Amino acid sequence: MACRLCTANDRDALIEFLAEKLWDSRMGEFETPTPWSEAGPTWQGKFREMAVSAALALEH
Repeated sequence: MACRLCTANDRDALIEFLAEKLWDSRMGEFETPTPWSEAGPTWQGKFREMAVSAALALEH
């Protein structure tokens, strides 16, 4: 299986995928999880920022 980070040719799609996965990983802590599509622009923006940081850390 190829590394998604290494083979991604659409950086924005990679960041969106990673942000959603990070969001989903936190939703297990809540009784009623909120889907990524309903997270709202503030939360989505924050999780995209974390996804960019994570991707940069893994690239170096």
